[in-house]
Amino acid sequence: MVIRTCIAAALLCVSVVAHAQSQSLKLGGNPAQGVMSLEEPERSKPAQVYGQIRMEGMQYFTSIPESPQLSFSQLLSARLSALKETSWVDFVGDVSGGTFFSRGQSHFVVHEAYTATHGKTPLKISLGRKKEDWSDLDRRWHLGMWQPKFAIDTLRPEEQGLTGLFVNYTAKSWEVLAFATPLFIPSMGPDIREEGGGLVADSRWYRAPSRDYDFNSRINTIGYDLDIPDTAKLIGNGGAGLTARLGQESSGAWMRVSGGYLPVNELILKRKNFKDVSSDKVDVTVSPEVGYHSVYSADLGYTFFNNSVKTVLSYLEDHPLEKTPDVDWSIQKLKPIKSYSAAVDFSLSNFLTKTLAIQLEYLKVEGGGIVDILSSGQDDDFTLFDQRLKFTNALSFRVEGQLASFWGRPFVTRFKYLYDYDQRGSLLNTEFLYYPSKKWAVVMGGDILGVQDEEFNTSGFLNQYRANDRVYGGMTYVF
Repeated sequence: MVIRTCIAAALLCVSVVAHAQSQSLKLGGNPAQGVMSLEEPERSKPAQVYGQIRMEGMQYFTSIPESPQLSFSQLLSARLSALKETSWVDFVGDVSGGTFFSRGQSHFVVHEAYTATHGKTPLKISLGRKKEDWSDLDRRWHLGMWQPKFAIDTLRPEEQGLTGLFVNYTAKSWEVLAFATPLFIPSMGPDIREEGGGLVADSRWYRAPSRDYDFNSRINTIGYDLDIPDTAKLIGNGGAGLTARLGQESSGAWMRVSGGYLPVNELILKRKNFKDVSSDKVDVTVSPEVGYHSVYSADLGYTFFNNSVKTVLSYLEDHPLEKTPDVDWSIQKLKPIKSYSAAVDFSLSNFLTKTLAIQLEYLKVEGGGIVDILSSGQDDDFTLFDQRLKFTNALSFRVEGQLASFWGRPFVTRFKYLYDYDQRGSLLNTEFLYYPSKKWAVVMGGDILGVQDEEFNTSGFLNQYRANDRVYGGMTYVF
């Protein structure tokens, strides 16, 4: 579940990053991919640099009584991507940073940083942080089973790459990629801290665990304490993966299968309870730990009409390795996931003389629950969080394109509607961009969450965050 993701990521940030004012280092992304040129391998080329600066203000409709300062935020962010080609190797980098002035929080993100062999040979070797196509389902729905996520804002998750050695062999109609790493960098979310006996974060997309505990028919107050293990213990966990593709995704039938044994991208949490019998209070120590899982996925697709229509059927499953906690400790036990999806992407190139990109997607997930277990293997009577994923039975429709022009400049519309049948709720995203020049864009948008019955599935993502309806606006400069 996203709340557990936020806590786990924040716990690692506290330990890994030596940064002023509890700033966090978060890794992932790859906008520079696809820019690489293979011409003139015998000589070095000047570096290609691309960037973006964005200023944005965001207003939430509903104030949170305990955190009224989170109703409005301002974000100044910048992103820089670079590619440097030499006669032997290529260097790719993609970094970003931002600050929320009103909250005094900043972040710096290394989205991608790797070096790759240069040339037109079918064998490519890359070393570093890099995104790859492992699963269409995982990428579309941001499950984070294969690659971690960067999600300070839960409605704007970004898939991140894995860090290690990549060996890729590409022929005319097939491809094989092998990956191995001794390192692990998990998904990242808002920073969590201890405050007044609770675990809190300066984010509207974090829900603290319950502070009420029923002990012998009496309600006790829980006081939380964070215990962060050594950095090396968290990041020193390796893994490996293999993916193979048959056919070209740009034309005709194609298939991709992937398998791997990797750390779960969301850190699992263990806890130790101490009860003072003379008072109605329970002290709980919470500590993050790395869990492993086997993950398998398969995609079957067909692309036709000159790459204007793409259909994909996908399957993904994982099998988490159960860990047994020490005596007097409890630990999260992740339930396996089996997920299915179907998607259709198509473009209308002559709709009102404009081009529209349309996506229709369906996701069905079985499993994915969380229970806390004791050292004996039995279920505990208290569970921190009970779900691994935001959506489990959802239909999504999105459209993007230039529907109009004003004063000869493009006006772009983005629209997405999602309905989750298991939660009986919906999510609506809209965004409008007007380009007064080629480098400047004015941005306006909004997000609306809602459920049909607030008493149904109270722990569901849409129900928990239904008060987070918001609007935003700003400007973007691209260079």
